Amino acid sequence: MRGASPRPIKDSKWFDEKSKVGWLRISDVSEQDGRIRYLTQRLSKKGQEKTRVLHEPHLLLSIAATVGKPVINYVETGVHDGFLIFLKPKFFQEFMFQWLEMFRPKWQQFGQPGSQINLNSDLVKNTKLLIPKKNEQEQLGNFLISIDNLITLHHRKYNVAKKRKG
Repeated sequence: MRGASPRPIKDSKWFDEKSKVGWLRISDVSEQDGRIRYLTQRLSKKGQEKTRVLHEPHLLLSIAATVGKPVINYVETGVHDGFLIFLKPKFFQEFMFQWLEMFRPKWQQFGQPGSQINLNSDLVKNTKLLIPKKNEQEQLGNFLISIDNLITLHHRKYNVAKKRKG
């Protein structure tokens, strides 16, 4: 399912700082490398009525701007029309996140040309994948997330050491 966007997007009636539902932007995706744990912009009730709101984690795929970037939301998220939402997946979410990250450069060849490459939602929906059985997906996904977590930990330690050095 494709996300949806309130229009015009710059209208302040769509936003409310006190709301629990965040508005997913490409800058959030880039900054958090696809694992959305916080969103700074918040949707008003009116804004939530004009978009797709996710109250639990889902796998998303960016089909505009940062084409092919997989995303998992860990917070309540309003999803705009630049993303596809995998609502009832038949795969282990973490495995598919990793698989889509690996496949990401290949989406470029399928993109619809224009000022920037965009993916057609039907193209994504009709793409055939050969993937392992779900229990194997779970094992691989859990293994890869543990490696990602280890990389993140060492990256943080490196940044702390770099700051101390001056």
